[in-house]
Amino acid sequence: MHSAEQSSNAIAPSKSSSAQQITTPPPPPQLEVSQAFDHQDSKYKCCCGCCHAKTGAMIIAILSAISLFYLIYVSIGFVNDDYKTWLDWAQLVIRILLMPVVICLFVGLFTKNQYLLLPYIFREIISVILSVTLAIILIYTFSTAEPDDIQEAKKRMGFGNVSNGVIIGAAILQIILELSFTAWFIWVIFLCYRYFRDLKNFPGQTFIGREPLFFK
Repeated sequence: MHSAEQSSNAIAPSKSSSAQQITTPPPPPQLEVSQAFDHQDSKYKCCCGCCHAKTGAMIIAILSAISLFYLIYVSIGFVNDDYKTWLDWAQLVIRILLMPVVICLFVGLFTKNQYLLLPYIFREIISVILSVTLAIILIYTFSTAEPDDIQEAKKRMGFGNVSNGVIIGAAILQIILELSFTAWFIWVIFLCYRYFRDLKNFPGQTFIGREPLFFK
């Protein structure tokens, strides 16, 4: 009997050895995958996510260049007129001085330099402040001035047959449109600024999606 038990114990594996066979070693630690840069991330989109900020900034730059050259052309026509005033010369000089701002915007977009976008943002802020201030002065003038003074001011501005209510309403509408479009343009340029900044500071080499259109 003892010999049979000893032989069975010798044949049967011990519990400790079977536990060692069943136990598997823990998996090796996974290497952390570097985060990829997504060109088409929603935080770089404008126009309710329909357009990339880089493309929107290029459209703004093109529109700004066209409007600026047109205004310079109109100012040159006023300066060459027989009834030119110092204000016509001032407008021409100011518009010519704005050309470097638009040039910086184009250069910044082509070279992906976010700092060259800042002059345009500052220019828009200064422009909207001046425009809103002039509109407020116009509203105040036509609301409080004497009828004779208002009529004289209308003649100088070319609004001789326009009522005061229409002029005040147009000034209020100008304020609303000026603030709306300027805020929109500044936001698009800022998104492009953030896109260039994040792209330049991204340490990895993995990119998702393709870069926006117009240039690479």
